[in-house]
Amino acid sequence: MDKIVEKIDEMLAWVLIILMGVLVIDVTWQVLTRFLLGSASSFTEEVARFLLIWIGLLGAAYAYRKDLHLAFDYFSMKVRGPRRKLLGIFIHTLVALFSLLVLVIGGGYLVNLTWELNQVSAALQIRLAYVYSVLPLSGILIMLYSAMFVRDIYRGDGDSAVPEPKASEAV
Repeated sequence: MDKIVEKIDEMLAWVLIILMGVLVIDVTWQVLTRFLLGSASSFTEEVARFLLIWIGLLGAAYAYRKDLHLAFDYFSMKVRGPRRKLLGIFIHTLVALFSLLVLVIGGGYLVNLTWELNQVSAALQIRLAYVYSVLPLSGILIMLYSAMFVRDIYRGDGDSAVPEPKASEAV
């Protein structure tokens, strides 16, 4: 299972790199056409918006996996011992629950609705369901990573949701 997740991590990193590269090219093209030709290309703003959606959501899943996400660690700095592991399990369970309810179920509903209504983007004329499909995808990734974090806490391999307090912060 860990080998599969490592492959997913590597693939996700490359997808993010490629999306960022395309975004840089797209925005550069938009600026060049605006200043050299006098009017911006008609599709570049929409491409940039859609790329930002994908980069933001997939980047959030990647940051969560690499433990680079923003966190409130006030309580985790005050807790030690078995309670610390319980807090880590609780935090990752809440993250998984949020991902399930908001990203997977809510995002899936949005994808389904835009698919049924055949909503298309203004400039590119692509179905918005394709754009919004990143919601359930990132939710599934975050749920997978949450389950792995909880597994690691049970095994004693790590508790990344609850960093060790520094000596100066310990109570």
